[in-house]
Amino acid sequence: YAETRIDELYFIATNGGVTFGGGEPCLRPQFISEFRGLCGPEWQLNLETSLNVPVANIEALLPMVNTLIIDIKDMNPDIYRDYTGQNNALVLENLRLIAKTGRQSDCIVRIPLIPGYNTDADRENSRKALEAIGFTRFDLFIYQIRKH
Repeated sequence: YAETRIDELYFIATNGGVTFGGGEPCLRPQFISEFRGLCGPEWQLNLETSLNVPVANIEALLPMVNTLIIDIKDMNPDIYRDYTGQNNALVLENLRLIAKTGRQSDCIVRIPLIPGYNTDADRENSRKALEAIGFTRFDLFIYQIRKH
């Protein structure tokens, strides 16, 4: 907090703040809660998340964050599993929680085209499913797959 506090006047003047990402910040709700307590309500706190975390974590974080940047990979469970090796049941449950609390407009949902895993049609299906539960802000892009 001390390192970021240097920019407090700038944050307040520009409606700025801190974005937690890299790894999965929603696995650390206590840390983010303590940070919110230190910086107060004036700073914007944002999360870059996959939402593949326990629902209780998202319930705890929603009251203290301003924006969620959600990388859903794909709404289709088979595509999600093929790409991540994980189940997306928690992602879907957390999306429903966000919708139930009316926070969809505070979310930017990233829907990538992942070469070899999904298609433009799959991505459009994901967008339509999200629009059906009230999400309206999307970031559509193409993952760049680099071969080593």
